[in-house]
This record gives sequence, structure tokens and C-alpha cells, in this order.
Amino acid sequence: MGNIIINRNFIEDKIREYEKLDMIVFEQGFELAHQLFPAGGTCLEFGVGNGQSFSYMAQRIYDEYKKTSLVGFDSWKGLPVETKGVWYPNRHAQGLFRFEKNNILEKMLSILNSNVGKQIKLVDGFFENSLTESLRNELANLIFVNIDVDIHKSTQQVLNFITPLLQENTLLYFDDWKDPDDVTLMGTSIEWGEHLAWRQWSEKHPEIKSEVITVSYANQPLIRIVK
Repeated sequence: MGNIIINRNFIEDKIREYEKLDMIVFEQGFELAHQLFPAGGTCLEFGVGNGQSFSYMAQRIYDEYKKTSLVGFDSWKGLPVETKGVWYPNRHAQGLFRFEKNNILEKMLSILNSNVGKQIKLVDGFFENSLTESLRNELANLIFVNIDVDIHKSTQQVLNFITPLLQENTLLYFDDWKDPDDVTLMGTSIEWGEHLAWRQWSEKHPEIKSEVITVSYANQPLIRIVK
């Protein structure tokens, strides 16, 4: 992590700085990860979708963080079937949020054709097939993870995959933690989706400590691994 001294005050100061710049929590997390790991590292995105957040990270890598690598995962077939017995709204039904891979490739054509493009990779397929041990063994120095998978089943698969890669100060951003519309429908006492999977994973791994750094207006948390 270079010569930088990491403490809570440092992180809080950075978050306040990003808030003044009107940066969303996802962007805050990606930028903060590079303050915590100034030598760069590996960033992962689960649920690339239309490529908005993935393109942001790719552009920042192209412009500034040239020692960082980026890997995105998507089935390009929409959502899989949710865990049996876990509530989910109609907008999280099987097959929804399907996007064409070519859309993001076209967005990033200039980046992918550059030397930086070699550091950027897309992995196709549903997570039960794409999140392999051999792929995980190729990854190192995990600094930032964007989890944008909506449902419980996919979040479980993602957390299980990244567990051996987590290190102190790895940042996790959850895009669909507690969607305000879902909270309105279900109330705050029922768990589902990403936050249910996180609680279950945390109980399974008490040796891994974490803290919430900040939360967006839409209940999207940025979490730091403290272990």
C-alpha cells in the first residue's frame, strides 16, 4: 500500500472530498480504493449490464490508474432464477436486465484498442459456470468490487468466489442492497437479495471483519474489509 498511512480519519476526509465533488458512492469507492492502494490492483464488477459503471472504471484506468486491471462478469442473458424461498420483486424475475455484450464493447472501443485494453477483461456466463477456481487463481491484490447482481443467489456466488481474495482495505460496493422501492413494498423487517446474502456470508466468516464507510440515498453501501 505504499507509504500511505491508512486510518479512519483519512478515509472520512476522502469521502467528504468526493461528496463535495458530487461523486456517487460507486465512484467514491473506486477512487478511494486507489488512494488506499496507490500502486493499483485488481477491480472486479459482477453484473456489467449496460456498461455504465464498467466504462467509468475502464476510462479511469485508461486516464490515470494504468497499473490497475479490471474484470467484468455477466451472463448477457439476464438474471438467473432466484434462490427458492427468498422473496424478490417482479423486476428481478428470470431473464430481466438482459443486455448485449456488443454495446459495452462499442462504448470502450478506443480503450480496448490501446495498451490499457490488455488490462481489461469480460467473462461471459452465469456465475455457477464462470466463477471458477482456476480463474480466481489468476487474480491478485483485490482492491475494489462492484456487486450489481440484484438477487440473493448471485450475491452468494460472488461472495464465495471473492472470499479468498479479500484483504485489508478491499472495498465492496453493493448496488442493490435495499432498493427503496423494495423496502416500501416489503417493509424493513424482511431480508432479501444482496443484503441477506451478505449477512449470511458474514455469519459464515466471523474471522473477516468489515465496516460500512458510507451509504447512498438509495441504500447502496460502501464496505471496507478490516481484517
